[in-house]
Amino acid sequence: MIKLHTENIDNCNINILGDWLDNDLNIINEPFNHIIIDNFLQDDYFDKVTKSLPNSTDNFWEYMNPLEVKYALDRPEYMNDYIVNIFNVLSHPKVIEKISNIFGIQDLEYDPYMNGAGLHYHPRNGRLNMHLDYEQHPILKDKQRRLNIIFYLNKSWKKEWNGSTDLWNYDMTECCFKSYPVANRVIIFETTENSWHGVPDKILCPQEEFRKTLAFYYISPLTSKISKSKTGANKTGYRTKATFVKRPTDPNDIRMKKLYEIRPNRRITKEDLSEIWPDWTEEV
Repeated sequence: MIKLHTENIDNCNINILGDWLDNDLNIINEPFNHIIIDNFLQDDYFDKVTKSLPNSTDNFWEYMNPLEVKYALDRPEYMNDYIVNIFNVLSHPKVIEKISNIFGIQDLEYDPYMNGAGLHYHPRNGRLNMHLDYEQHPILKDKQRRLNIIFYLNKSWKKEWNGSTDLWNYDMTECCFKSYPVANRVIIFETTENSWHGVPDKILCPQEEFRKTLAFYYISPLTSKISKSKTGANKTGYRTKATFVKRPTDPNDIRMKKLYEIRPNRRITKEDLSEIWPDWTEEV
């Protein structure tokens, strides 16, 4: 897990960012608050970032189950300085102030532990089923997640490969917005009790390709109320892990239902799959 260093944030060069930092940005309200930023980085810096991305997943964490097929890297020693510097820039006070004003969220701050953040690679057959993110921060117990930043790192991507970030309405009856992996684009969206999102369509890119993104999160003081009846809440009365759900068009499968019940409490293990779905493969 990355632990950001304050001195790197204070001394980082935010001039790597595109012109958006000084321009007005319009928030989109449906199905929940989000913005799209194109030309997120200066073109020359984006080119340096893409050239410095890891070519293999040897040092990545592996998520390989019916709910999530992806690789995640959160260790800076395996990242180029160009990449690590993006995390520092996103933590800079001027950047946080800009995003805080757009979303009208007071006391916004970066997550110094970058829990769940880093580089995310989705291979062919990759996916991330529809879900709500954790609510209470697992380390900073008096903080909650407020905003997600997804930065698309592929220089080219075909729509027929799927891979869009899907935003659904509050009762999971309709997909209201799709954000495809456009080069140097960022989507930022609120994480709330109703912010259902994911990459649910199985990715169909060539075997040698990955859907590559950089993920970063903002937090604020915990104001959400304790309630064991809220979606995905565990015995604490908060969501401390992601809570997954099926789409209306997804088949009713007792095996998936069991996995959905496990995931709000902990990650799905190989032992879980051996017991619940022993013949599962990522092609399913």
